[in-house]
Amino acid sequence: MTPNRPHHPWLALAMPLAIAMLIFWAVMTFAFSGPGWVHLFLTLGVFLVIWRITAGGTEDAWERYKKSGSVRGKRKA
Repeated sequence: MTPNRPHHPWLALAMPLAIAMLIFWAVMTFAFSGPGWVHLFLTLGVFLVIWRITAGGTEDAWERYKKSGSVRGKRKA
């Protein structure tokens, strides 16, 4: 796995899709007084932002942990 490359195929699209959803939500809510279902875009957009931030480096961090030799807090001699 190369550094700074998302390991899940959807992670690469998460941030641009989240930004598009949040912009759509803002326009529909503030410019057109959109109906209640429009707020689903706010929920999904925020979810994607949080998911992208938290899941972005998990595989690389796990690989580094395994290579370090740490097992339940004990290091190899």
